[in-house]
Amino acid sequence: MAKKSSTPEFNMSEVIREILTASPKLSSKEVSDAILAKYPGAKINKNSFSVAFYTGRKKLGISSSGRGRKVSLRKSTSGSRPSLNLAMLQTTAKFLSEIGGAEAAFEAIKQVQAVQVK
Repeated sequence: MAKKSSTPEFNMSEVIREILTASPKLSSKEVSDAILAKYPGAKINKNSFSVAFYTGRKKLGISSSGRGRKVSLRKSTSGSRPSLNLAMLQTTAKFLSEIGGAEAAFEAIKQVQAVQVK
């Protein structure tokens, strides 16, 4: 029979959540150090800790510090949307007036899509 380790068992995710609830501005290094101080004999896998730390932050609603990747706010002109011209807008306006408004148009489009076999 295998010998049990002498280190106390702990749930890393729970411990991380407790630490982040107490002080949400801590970095991953500071939280790791706090866990090692509380459980000195614990072996912590860096990858498992990293996943648990960032998942814990997300579940607690703690936003990132903004040091992450930047998102471009420019819209692409060449996308899946067709370019709208005056004739298309006039046809759309006529369709909306005939069918009774935008909500009715959405319902009609949904029904047509449900009937179509792909």
